[in-house]
Amino acid sequence: MKTAEPIVRRNPGVRDSFTRRTKGILRKFKFWAYDPVLAEVVIVTEEQSIRIPSSYDLMSFHEEDILILTSHQIRTGEKYEECAKSWTSAAANILKNYLFADPPPGPHDLRV
Repeated sequence: MKTAEPIVRRNPGVRDSFTRRTKGILRKFKFWAYDPVLAEVVIVTEEQSIRIPSSYDLMSFHEEDILILTSHQIRTGEKYEECAKSWTSAAANILKNYLFADPPPGPHDLRV
């Protein structure tokens, strides 16, 4: 006998933050935008839209996908420009510090 039902349902566009994303998932990238209502980012490609609830979740993307994000401006309203800049800054730091999924081996590698 069920005594309770979950009230939180997963949004199909939101993926588990610990899941590595498919390499090249953003090849057909259209734009990314900051959603001020939910305080998250939406990445739109020709095939799908991906909601990212935290800038920490950007680390699950591969290098080529982070390069795509850093080469495009994030869309947002003027009122929320500072919030959106924190996302572009996070993407730039991920690229600079090799924090993306599957970085090449080198002096930054902590698996030594």
